[in-house]
Amino acid sequence: MSGLQSKLFLGWDPTSPVEATADQVQGAERYSRRLLGPSGALVRLELYGRDGLHEVYYYSGESESIIADHVRDYPGSTFAIVRTEAAPGGFRWEFTTRYAADGSLRLFMIHLFDPADLEIMNLDYVRTGDLRAITKFWYESVDSIGLVFEYQPDGKNVDVTNLEEGESVPFGAVLRALPDPDFYADGFALPPQLAGTSIPSVRDHFEPE
Repeated sequence: MSGLQSKLFLGWDPTSPVEATADQVQGAERYSRRLLGPSGALVRLELYGRDGLHEVYYYSGESESIIADHVRDYPGSTFAIVRTEAAPGGFRWEFTTRYAADGSLRLFMIHLFDPADLEIMNLDYVRTGDLRAITKFWYESVDSIGLVFEYQPDGKNVDVTNLEEGESVPFGAVLRALPDPDFYADGFALPPQLAGTSIPSVRDHFEPE
């Protein structure tokens, strides 16, 4: 795609405002290259490590064209196509379709981001559209995830990990200590700001096999 502006950033966070130079990313453990359209919107994100390109994310364009162009331009690299949908109260849903390097479908993911642009919920689907797992995140601060909640496809919690301590913690005790326990009590629960809405249907946003 011609006419795109290229910018380099340390790390893989697509929202980081700190731009880097070619010298700064040389030898970096992780860095990324953003390709931006004329309006400044993110069109493509390339993620790099010390051993080269890891993955490419696409945010604009027709899926069929993206798949064909990627297989030609980035041989051997996995990729994903990302779409976004606004939700009430400044929240947003993000829909990610992940592909193998040859363009074959791998899986689907639905992410929920809060008004601070922090991912607080993730639903993982196999390529047939069946739900595999749900994950929710509680943040100590805007830069640090404190707790990771994991749920079965039926919404039942199976583990809570305290990332600072690196160990599992009791589910009930954690819920009593949180300011919004209802959201974490069940995998399918949404934040109170989204009351009256539901998790988007996987078949309305993806094309399962």
